Amino acid sequence: MLESESELLLAIQAASKSLSKALNGYKSLARALEKIDSNKALERQDYVADAVDALKNNDLRAIGCDAPQEDIQTALEDKLRILRANAHHDLMTGLARGLQDKPEHLKVLSDSPLVVYLHPLTLEVQFEQKKAIFAYAHEPLATTSLDPDEILKTRTELLEVFRASRIESTKFWDICKLAYEMVVLKNGQPVGSRVDIVELLPPLAWLWPNPAVVKKSSGFPKYLLAYQIQKLRADKLLQNKNARIDLGTATGGSTKNKANVLYIPMGATEGQYYLSICFRQA
Repeated sequence: MLESESELLLAIQAASKSLSKALNGYKSLARALEKIDSNKALERQDYVADAVDALKNNDLRAIGCDAPQEDIQTALEDKLRILRANAHHDLMTGLARGLQDKPEHLKVLSDSPLVVYLHPLTLEVQFEQKKAIFAYAHEPLATTSLDPDEILKTRTELLEVFRASRIESTKFWDICKLAYEMVVLKNGQPVGSRVDIVELLPPLAWLWPNPAVVKKSSGFPKYLLAYQIQKLRADKLLQNKNARIDLGTATGGSTKNKANVLYIPMGATEGQYYLSICFRQA
């Protein structure tokens, strides 16, 4: 029982919002089903996926529609599994063909979502969105279509950017140490104190010998810092000139805000988030 006009108005507003939400769901379902109007459309993975999602979230019987929803949904789910399997096969076959001289540079890291290691980058494949995203150290670098040739071409272009941007480990060690010293000086800390690793990004942008690296981004790119530290480790130069770089691991809640931490990969499947850095006497 609604005992006042205020309660009545609140009830009407709640009913209106609920009805609008329900109707919007059915409108989305109608649009999704309308797209599948031919055999060609039935081969579109994005169309079929949208229809399956809409069917799962709306009950046609609630609006008096006697269409065989369960049968349609089951058939579309079966079709979607086939389309996904075919798309997965075609993509991996194309990538393997393009890398047949270096098969070790291609590895599947996960299936859902599909993440592929294309040395030294990772590629997250989004079949329904018809795109793939390249990343290094969990930092997005480029987006491509699902065409294997375009993916491999984009990889080649990104590797060229890496080669043009990177510097030798001995030179990086010197620049990294100077950037660290600038940060502790700004913070009023003694040398040897820990600082957030991302605090090195602004001074690295000023000190980097290749200004084009900074011009093409909104500052010094995190992926390049991760790459240079990983290369420093591979070259066994974390300790150099009577000093050593000490990286502080990010644990627990500190990894939630990815802007404040740096992921440094170690091969295809391993890596670690780091929160802080300092230079100590060796």
